[in-house]
Amino acid sequence: MALDSLSFITPARLRALVCPLGRIRRSRFSSFVRRLQAANVVRLGDVTPDSQVNRAMFSPQGFPDGQIMWDLTTSVDREHQYLETFEMHRRTFVVIAVADYDEECEPERMVAQLDEMKSLYPSALYHVCLIFDAPAEAVRHEKLKSDGHPRFLAVPTKRESKLTSMRTLMCDITAPVLSEMSAFAKSIQAMPTLESPLSPENRNPAGTRDRRNSVPTGGGLTPFGVDSMTNKRKTMGGFGGGSGGGGGASSPSERARIKGKGRVQVAIAQLHLIAGRVPDAVKEFVEGADVCRASNDHLWHGKALEGIGICLVLLANLGVQFQIPTIPYPTVEGSKSTKSSPAPSKPSTPIPTLVNGAEPGSPQQVMELLPELHKNIVNLYLRASNFSGESVPNISYCETILRHAKLLTSLYLSNGVARDAIAHVVFGTPIPHKGPRRNAPPRMEIEETAMRAYPQPVEIMTVLEATKVLSGIASVLGIIGMKRRKAFVTRELVRILIPGLIQARVVGAAEAGIHPAAGLSAISGGHGSPLDLGEGDVESGVMELLEELCRAYGVLPGLKGESFTEEEQRPSSSGTLMLKTSVWTKAVISEQEIRTFGWPALKIQVLRSCMALCEALPDFQGVLNFTTMLLRTADMELTREEQVRLSTTVSRTVGAARKLGIPGVEADYWDQFLLRDIELVENTTWRPPIAHNRSELMDPDMMMSPTSAIEAEKTPFIYNPFRESRTSAAEKILVKGEPAEFKVTLQNPFEFEVEVASVILDATGVDLEAHPASVVIAPFRTYQVSVFATPNGTGDVNISGCRIRVYGCKERFFPILTGGLDPRERDTKTKRFGLKAAEPRVDRPLSQVSASGRGSLRPPPVLHPIPKTLSLTVVHSQPLLVVKNTSLSQSALMVLEGERRIFQITLRNLSAVDVDLLVFSFTDSTTGRIQQALAEKSNTPAETYELELMLEKKRAFSWHRPRRHPASATPSPSPSPTSISAVLGSPRQPMRPKVSTQDLNKRKVYIPASGEATFEIEVLGKPGLTHGTIQVDYSHLGSSRSEVSSRFYTRQVIYPVTVTVNASIELARVDFIPFSTDFVLSSHSPSSAAPFKQLFDRIGVSDEQGEYCLMLMDLRNAWPQPLRVRLALSDAPHEPTAFEAEDILQAGHTSRIILPVKRIFLKNPYAQIPSISASQRQFVVSTTKISVEQERQSREAFWYREELLKRIAGSWEELGTERTGDIELRGIRLSPRMVETLRVEEVSVAVAVKEHAGAVQRVSPSKFVVATDRFLTLTATVTNRTARPVKPVLRLLPSMKDLPAPQAFELGRRLAVNGILQRGLDVLPPGESVVAETDFVVLAKGEYEVSASVEEVRGAAAAEEPVVVVETVDAEGRPLDVLGGRGGRRCWVCREVCLLVARDVAAAE
Repeated sequence: MALDSLSFITPARLRALVCPLGRIRRSRFSSFVRRLQAANVVRLGDVTPDSQVNRAMFSPQGFPDGQIMWDLTTSVDREHQYLETFEMHRRTFVVIAVADYDEECEPERMVAQLDEMKSLYPSALYHVCLIFDAPAEAVRHEKLKSDGHPRFLAVPTKRESKLTSMRTLMCDITAPVLSEMSAFAKSIQAMPTLESPLSPENRNPAGTRDRRNSVPTGGGLTPFGVDSMTNKRKTMGGFGGGSGGGGGASSPSERARIKGKGRVQVAIAQLHLIAGRVPDAVKEFVEGADVCRASNDHLWHGKALEGIGICLVLLANLGVQFQIPTIPYPTVEGSKSTKSSPAPSKPSTPIPTLVNGAEPGSPQQVMELLPELHKNIVNLYLRASNFSGESVPNISYCETILRHAKLLTSLYLSNGVARDAIAHVVFGTPIPHKGPRRNAPPRMEIEETAMRAYPQPVEIMTVLEATKVLSGIASVLGIIGMKRRKAFVTRELVRILIPGLIQARVVGAAEAGIHPAAGLSAISGGHGSPLDLGEGDVESGVMELLEELCRAYGVLPGLKGESFTEEEQRPSSSGTLMLKTSVWTKAVISEQEIRTFGWPALKIQVLRSCMALCEALPDFQGVLNFTTMLLRTADMELTREEQVRLSTTVSRTVGAARKLGIPGVEADYWDQFLLRDIELVENTTWRPPIAHNRSELMDPDMMMSPTSAIEAEKTPFIYNPFRESRTSAAEKILVKGEPAEFKVTLQNPFEFEVEVASVILDATGVDLEAHPASVVIAPFRTYQVSVFATPNGTGDVNISGCRIRVYGCKERFFPILTGGLDPRERDTKTKRFGLKAAEPRVDRPLSQVSASGRGSLRPPPVLHPIPKTLSLTVVHSQPLLVVKNTSLSQSALMVLEGERRIFQITLRNLSAVDVDLLVFSFTDSTTGRIQQALAEKSNTPAETYELELMLEKKRAFSWHRPRRHPASATPSPSPSPTSISAVLGSPRQPMRPKVSTQDLNKRKVYIPASGEATFEIEVLGKPGLTHGTIQVDYSHLGSSRSEVSSRFYTRQVIYPVTVTVNASIELARVDFIPFSTDFVLSSHSPSSAAPFKQLFDRIGVSDEQGEYCLMLMDLRNAWPQPLRVRLALSDAPHEPTAFEAEDILQAGHTSRIILPVKRIFLKNPYAQIPSISASQRQFVVSTTKISVEQERQSREAFWYREELLKRIAGSWEELGTERTGDIELRGIRLSPRMVETLRVEEVSVAVAVKEHAGAVQRVSPSKFVVATDRFLTLTATVTNRTARPVKPVLRLLPSMKDLPAPQAFELGRRLAVNGILQRGLDVLPPGESVVAETDFVVLAKGEYEVSASVEEVRGAAAAEEPVVVVETVDAEGRPLDVLGGRGGRRCWVCREVCLLVARDVAAAE
């Protein structure tokens, strides 16, 4: 087992590199390394000392109780070679080559390979080769002998080895190492000084040692939050102080010599510590620390104090009597000293009374001393960071802190018992749990200590260094139970590891191998099998023990039939007893709950051991049980070869048991979720019946579907949060006597085939005759098998699962589990820990108080997989209809836009029952796009109305039947010849009478049994129509509709139709222009007005031309044949046609048609736009924001357009054929200018000159020729068309014609008015008119214009109303004043200006 590299005693370990020599397998090499690691602790008293005096510096006789702890590693840390002088434990002292005697081991080759290895690792002190599984005489070959230390050692096999063989071998290796360490130590002593790790000399790439290129330059520790200059001044204040031999040194060379002496002593002390001579190491560390303190060498001073702490822990662990020496702590910062009187050492903690300068040591005293010692070490490292090149490397600083944190963690785990903590740190001895957990030392102290090692930032360290540090911090935090801090550090560790692990994974996958495991299926051939035995040799009776073992590790043992009563069992198809459905369901649920408990890898190892034990007994049932448990627990974690081997074990075990005649030896299938789902397959020929309520029963002649939604319950609230939801899944229905197909989904998540012998539906309720099915499921697949069943009665059927039998396994019931399998949805709360979490959950009863208060609360979460039940309803026999033929060729037809075509469809009844309910419904390609457009939130109300109109009123398909005239109903009169319908000749859908009571009590057969019937379908050509479907809902009620009880069922037959719609007449452009009254349509009119006179003569209009406007309509013929266009126009809806226009359009030609449209007056053009559909669209957030004015314009354009469409209609007819259709005029869009032209104002004002003999001549309705210097009268007629009285103010505005604004109103010498131009009129009642007269005299000849405006005013009572700030519209849709809270300013201007042509009397005559 690998040692902890962050253990507190890591600096006391002797590092050795173990590497293979020659040809050797990886598994063999790993086993040899493990044998060496098991004997890594060597007692010095067992080591033979060297007889040479000059090599006795580290003689084991100096401290026989000491121990050398070997750190046997298989890799070389070349990244930190620059730290080997500062931290001797990083140095590789020994290279141990491992060779396998079973492979080719030629002496010459082994010697050459060992010499080559010596050249690869020249810094190692000793190179030795261990030949494993070799006899003793194997190393006595002449070429393997050496003059000095032995280079080749033989290691006996594991079977021949004694208990102390490996320890003796390690002692034989230790003796030469100690001898060579003496020479190495003397070479260090001969050096004048040792450089610090980050000094410029040590980082010089041209040095004698081969260092990595990534040695950090300036990568030492930087104290955060401490002013470096302040620290430098504080440390320099004590320079030359302290005790030791360097107190009086003054010259630089003398100070350098003393500093070098202290560093060499610290390095020699580390070698003593590694060699196991702890007392000598303590002595050297104390002396070296004293010298380093005197020379202010903070870096090496801290390293010496760190070594003292490790030595004290090792002495306390050895149990020898020792005394804690006087530790040379650093001087107090800021103390002043002189060169002649060194400052004495002053520890930060009080020292007890000393006995000869020391105190007796004990583990508890050592553990109390170490925190203060660690604090001084960290302070010294922080001081050293202020000197260039003397900083402590980041990895060394972090490891020092983590080693101390690991020590505190061991003390925390041992409840403050120092002896147990030290034993755990040194040897990894398990810590016994004594009493309740104590927080000593505090967890927060351990956490703060560990987090000091967190690098800031992480990027200053290499990937390996950061990985080591962060993993050490996470380990400490995890041990003390700080999971969130551990998660934080682990996340950072993962982020750093991702780039490096990608390459490591590739290399590791290439080197990975699969080792075969011995088992039942692995034993074969001539050696025989443990199953090849007699009946009397079978063992049994240990299953209870193995099951308890498995239960402790979270493996749920399989169910045993002997533990259940007869009520819980039932006979299977093979005659044996099997558990009932409810018992198996509970077993699956309990196993799924326990699946997440425990360590999966540990579960696998336990099950493998149990299986191997049952194979050795042998116990057939045990082998099957634990094999299935292993497959059930490990599943995806097993390799393909192991899965195949386990499946073969099951089949061979069952075969052997049958061969011996042992009954009942069968396995429980390992996958509890073999059955994934059961679904009812819809028949592709006949759709399943659909259930309906009695309220949906309607007149079959109406164009409605029985599948449409029932009218919702009337309520004043659009959304009611207290209303219970009635939505449920669609009911699945079977028909009595008709075979039904079920799709059973089975899974095989393993890498071997699964042979399913039989699959039978497990149903309760109506007798269901099920037919078994068999299948072979391929590896790692899901398979759907069809299972057929025929119901033999009517009623309810519940299918809860299947009875499945796999070859070699028992027939058992598998429930349908489709929900609650995700542990994130089920494990909402963790209430049990430890082994209690592996126990099955017990459903506690809910108290009546809690149950009564749960009405408005959320139901408790489901903590287990949810069993599913497939509920079916079996109904009586139903008819079967198919489409026999149609009058269409290949189910396709072509129509033009606006054209209506009729085709026939013939249905045949294949059943023995007749069809007495038949309803047609249709869908087409335009429906989906219209519904998608309706779902958009950006639609305006007008756009929504248009889409709903296209969806509801203009259907592409309809059931065409002749008009019915029952005796009780009076036929509707034929349309008038002068109506628009008669003129256009387009068919209209007549209103059908409602169903009578006689029809409800009478049963009508549409299609008899084994008969057929023909129906007519009408198609309307719509843009975008490409295809559609005809859906026929039919049923056999067996009685009249009034006698139907609660529910009935219908079936459907669907017939698709392909439609091609070509363009016919396109509406290219529409415009409205006002009809000017500047000319008179009379016999004296000029010749230019002749066309207009002819136009108005056709409709009988002669005097009131101002009430009309002209509609210009451009129509284009997009059909390649000439078409006759006919337009009809009326003055008001539901009135006879007032004007007709007809024209013949050639292919591709466009014609403009002029229509005189009577201007329209609407009482409320700002009413809300209605919705045709029954769906309410409240609380729909619109994506567009419009102002009040835009909303007014939108509503106004909508209502004037709707009124216009009621008065106009159009049709087309193809010449030479009988093909006709309607022109789609809903493409007309009205702009604000068009609306202004089309509408009639609410309050109108007209200005004219009163007739005066010889002084006034009326040329046109708005043009007058008047004489100058005559008294004339100007009349202003105000008409109120609203439904409420209006109090108007009349304003007259005369001006000169054709002059700019300032000059046009200068009428002082041209026009004289008797009175004022602005006057208030009396209240004008609704529908009334008033004439206001004003006298005037024209003083100068010329052309004048008189305009008039009317403004509504309010009385004094209305002005006293409170001011309310609102932003809305009034009752009539007009914007309200946001300041006054009243209706805004309402003003009307005359439509045409009165033109006055003034002439002198003589000129006029």
